Amino acid sequence: MFDPAAASDTALLFTEQVLVLATIIGSVAALPSFIEFISGVRKRRERIDLSLEDEAVDQLHPRLAGMDELLRSIEDLVDRARFPQAYQELKIGNEVLIIGPSQSGKKSLAQTIAKATGMERLVTVYNPRDSDALAKAKSLVRSYKRKKVMLLLPRIDLAYKESDPEVLTELDALIESTSERHNVLVVATAVSFEPDSDLDNLFGIKLALPGAEVIGVNRRETPDQVKPMMAEVARFYLAEAQRRGFQVQGMSEDEFCALILAEAMNPAEVEDIVVLCETAALFRRRTRRASDLLFTREILDTAVARVVVG
Repeated sequence: MFDPAAASDTALLFTEQVLVLATIIGSVAALPSFIEFISGVRKRRERIDLSLEDEAVDQLHPRLAGMDELLRSIEDLVDRARFPQAYQELKIGNEVLIIGPSQSGKKSLAQTIAKATGMERLVTVYNPRDSDALAKAKSLVRSYKRKKVMLLLPRIDLAYKESDPEVLTELDALIESTSERHNVLVVATAVSFEPDSDLDNLFGIKLALPGAEVIGVNRRETPDQVKPMMAEVARFYLAEAQRRGFQVQGMSEDEFCALILAEAMNPAEVEDIVVLCETAALFRRRTRRASDLLFTREILDTAVARVVVG
């Protein structure tokens, strides 16, 4: 006698078996894609590990010869990075670009600066063209909330030569977000440098070593219609410095502004030059080399050379 209930159970069991079989077949079919995905993740992690290094600064032993004069010339920058609280009113990012030929000691100079400034960790991104490594570096630097960290980006000029929009966006975000923190110093190195480029505009302070390759050394002229605005910018930042107690010595205020305007191409460069003058003047007073906060011609020329290359 036909049993409807038994027939229903049999049909249900058959359906379940078909579904299990289909699932197994689907899983087997998807297995190559899954394996490829896992392999891709593993390779990505390996690539990041090869591109990124985090080390204790006190374990570094950089070998640097022939740069004693350069190190003496940046004592104010070293002091500012070592004691940021003494310079906290100065509005300038903590980013430095070292420009020099290959094998000229740029990395050793950066490591020497890390030790001199009292940095505790050195995070190096060996391939600044890798967006994943840049994202990981940003996370790593942010994790050091109480330690002083140097973020080192060797051969950053290669990233700008390739002009990958995703990489450049990640790179800009990394530098801007980390250099604003008082416990972070961003240092990048470049073999070639082009004035008025995106790389130039990203770094307020440049240190050009002997033999540095500067492409297109003739910077563009400031348009006549822009010059009055630039003059107002120079006078504004000088007035702000004077309000904080800084004084111009050995030249008039108009001469001070004119010397800046002869070199600066945009308001950001004007601001950077004035702030670097403030840095040097404050350092001299801190070290008792001067009793007042003075902008001398020597200080101004040094500040201009650090901002304007080419």
